[in-house]
Amino acid sequence: MGIPIKKRLLQIGLWSFIFVGLAFVMGFVAVEHRNQNCEKIHVEIDYSEGYFFVEPEDVRAMIRNDGIELLGKPISAIDFQMLESLIANNPHVENVQVYSLISGDLKIEISQRTPMLRLMPRSMRGFYLDKKGVRMELSKKYTARVTLANGFIKNDMVSDLFLLATFVNNNKFWQSQLQQIYVDSAQQILLIPRVGRHKIILGEVRNLENKFSHLLAFYKDGLNKIGWNRYETIDLSYEGQIVCTK
Repeated sequence: MGIPIKKRLLQIGLWSFIFVGLAFVMGFVAVEHRNQNCEKIHVEIDYSEGYFFVEPEDVRAMIRNDGIELLGKPISAIDFQMLESLIANNPHVENVQVYSLISGDLKIEISQRTPMLRLMPRSMRGFYLDKKGVRMELSKKYTARVTLANGFIKNDMVSDLFLLATFVNNNKFWQSQLQQIYVDSAQQILLIPRVGRHKIILGEVRNLENKFSHLLAFYKDGLNKIGWNRYETIDLSYEGQIVCTK
């Protein structure tokens, strides 16, 4: 047997009353929340990648220096979007989200940009390239432990150095073996290893997979037998071969 019509109508009415009541309560809570004053600011920064460019006090200082007073201010009067834009101006910030908690406190969540290469050219100020190839300012208080590129670096070489650093950072062995990229006065790219006294002449930044595959084979079958300090240079600039000089 089906549910009697009167009972069904009663159930519908009861659920309607519950939904209306919930909507009223939620609306009341939302209004009360927006009327609350900001009592505290929580700054949460993601350090999971191991970089420490931005600290909570840096964020609070940015807000203060811009003349923004948040404590004691109604939540409804705080411009969240403006705060996010302000904090995003920090060159080491990748993403920022600002929102309020039920308690009335303000929450600021920040993720930092991930540096991949630190460049120290002779003719211009140093900078980082992040994992997307975007330039980052150096920090006065923190230096990230990433591959260093220095020497006679020109602007038109930066994209090639980014491709090279991307390849190196995607290979655990080369990431640990290569400690420095040096560009000499002839715009030749040299790689400085951690193990061995030799320098590696890269040549053009192309066919990297083949070049490093040949170099790894030479490490295993050559230097492992004759010694890692046997040669002064290992030249990868020739197609399909390795040329060594003492």
